[in-house]
Amino acid sequence: MNKFKRKLVFNELLEEPTKKFRNHLITCLEYLSNEIFYEIFDYLNGCEIVETFSNLNSRFKQLLYSSSLLIKTHFYLFNYDKMINTFNELEIFSTEIYSNLKILSIHCSDNIIFLDAYRWKKLILHYYPQLEIFYFIYYDRMNNDNQYSTSSYGLNQFSSSFWIQHRWIFNVQIDNTDIKYMVYPYRNTWYNYILEDKNIQYSTSTSLKLISSDTLYDDMMIDDIKRILVITHVYHLNIHKTPTSICLLIRMIDILPDLLTLKIYSLLLDGDRGLNMEEFSIFCAKRNRINAVYVEVLNNIHCVGSLFMVCHYIKHFQVKHIINMNIQMFLQIILKEITHRNNHYLHSLCFHETAANYQTIEYLQEINKYEQLLVDFTIKRINNNIYLQWK
Repeated sequence: MNKFKRKLVFNELLEEPTKKFRNHLITCLEYLSNEIFYEIFDYLNGCEIVETFSNLNSRFKQLLYSSSLLIKTHFYLFNYDKMINTFNELEIFSTEIYSNLKILSIHCSDNIIFLDAYRWKKLILHYYPQLEIFYFIYYDRMNNDNQYSTSSYGLNQFSSSFWIQHRWIFNVQIDNTDIKYMVYPYRNTWYNYILEDKNIQYSTSTSLKLISSDTLYDDMMIDDIKRILVITHVYHLNIHKTPTSICLLIRMIDILPDLLTLKIYSLLLDGDRGLNMEEFSIFCAKRNRINAVYVEVLNNIHCVGSLFMVCHYIKHFQVKHIINMNIQMFLQIILKEITHRNNHYLHSLCFHETAANYQTIEYLQEINKYEQLLVDFTIKRINNNIYLQWK
């Protein structure tokens, strides 16, 4: 036998036990413990788990439905392979998956019936009684006014006791012309400590976040806010990463009478051709409920006076970055502004670490000592913020 033939025979002999060993490994997979499979499941989303393991054999089917070891996994209901367009289809689909689901994440669009909070409550209680975390996003598209006109679900359905008990919060976001309705677990916010009653925090937690890169969308954004108010009240307004004109801010506040807090990136006082002094005075004569204001970038001291005129009942005022002035000058002017306007509501100021330090605390104590701007005030530093509070 030549050298080439000997090598070929040897390779064939070696390949035979390798095949047997490989087959043996495949067979042994079924003998792995349940705990190992649950570890594997942690690396997969729920859709992959069900599609991969549910139809293998009775053992895996029993494993997925088992209540002895609860499966903690995501189940992404809406994927490219299976689209569900009505709530009835969703209920039918829910009967096909396991009821011990812990985390559920759903993205949907095009049918406003998905904003029926009562049906979600009914579905969760019946099919997912052990659900702990719920993520829900409904994408609303343009030219969908006809669905809003037929909506009869009532306001604030996502703020009922069911949602409060689970600490699942309903929020809305407008990104240029797109509206996104969201439900997710409660998160701490900058205004948490203002509302001490937790039940009030949860029941009035609905916030509206605005993201716009162009003033061309201002009128569309106002129309979108009006559409949102068919579904829910809005208690917190966050204008993200975009300077806001005083004119647009007034228009928003005017159609959002339930606002409790306001967060803006920065305020523009010039360029407001659509608002004259008479209109501004008329609006300022009105009273809104805003009691906390957060400004991320303050570059004009006159913005403070305008905000105080627009929001009469500010109790807490917070600034992250102060530009074109030092912190000492700003504090001296704002405290005199409070005294001059005889503001009896504002009792708290907060400044971020980048705008304040321990020398600022000493300076505040000194100017108050000589000018007697405040009585019974305290200054403290918490994490990266300095708080100035008085009675």
